[in-house]
Amino acid sequence: MPQAKRWCRQVLCVWLCVLRAAWLPDAAENVAIATTRSMSSPTVAFVPNQVDSSGHSGHSGHSALRVRVGPSVLAGDLSNLAFETHRVIRAGADYVHLDMFDGNWIKGAFTFGPMVVKAIRHHEPLAYLDVHLCVLHPEQYLEEMKNAGASRVTLHFEALSDSRAAAERAHGLGLEVGLALAPETFLDESLLSVAELFDAVLVMTVPPGFGGQAFMPEMLPKIRRLREAFPTKALEVDGGVTPTTAAMAAAAGANEAVAGSSVFHSHSLRRAIRELRHSLEQGQRTWQREQREQS
Repeated sequence: MPQAKRWCRQVLCVWLCVLRAAWLPDAAENVAIATTRSMSSPTVAFVPNQVDSSGHSGHSGHSALRVRVGPSVLAGDLSNLAFETHRVIRAGADYVHLDMFDGNWIKGAFTFGPMVVKAIRHHEPLAYLDVHLCVLHPEQYLEEMKNAGASRVTLHFEALSDSRAAAERAHGLGLEVGLALAPETFLDESLLSVAELFDAVLVMTVPPGFGGQAFMPEMLPKIRRLREAFPTKALEVDGGVTPTTAAMAAAAGANEAVAGSSVFHSHSLRRAIRELRHSLEQGQRTWQREQREQS
């Protein structure tokens, strides 16, 4: 009987949180998360675009790719990353972006390592964790990332000694692997041949290292060229992403967006994620319309 009463109180608390969400979204969201955690409700699993590493799945180049929003928890409360991860998942995030800096590749940028990824995975066993390695020799961490529970590991082209070997190693471990390109990296035919080996390409739309920077529109031609080369490959943008810039990136061909400040500094996580997804969908429709007009 006491157990039944406790369960009823928990259910009542959740319903009160839902009612409060209309006028106090984030407060209600936080309490609801804490309550549902105590009831041990499972988190929904998130599945990426199902394409092979060449980016070709047999679909038309004009077909819509699934748009995905991945909040970067580095912009949240660093003293409680497990809670921040749970918050954005409950608010509708498609995946969670984890930036791992070692303080060497980007001087002064030092965040966390494989142990933190493993701890987050322990709290969120079904979440899609996209780990962005901004470190020297990122290929040396592939096995650790696999053991820590990463869903996808994104490696910087500029930090790799052998990109092809790294992609093969990651796939051999059963990891999805992305290739990240810094703003200054020129996209030529040889780089496109390397990108073909990866499951996703991340175009940095700010210099990597620090949050809160302005989106670089000069990266849009790079995104467009990648989409033309890989009609069905996941193309992600990271840096200065807002609803406005997400639409711009999607109109150039991106289908995934990492957002930190625009999500965590908003009044409502749920509304911020929803607006970003809507902007990606709008931009994607623009890109599709342009492709139809050109064909």
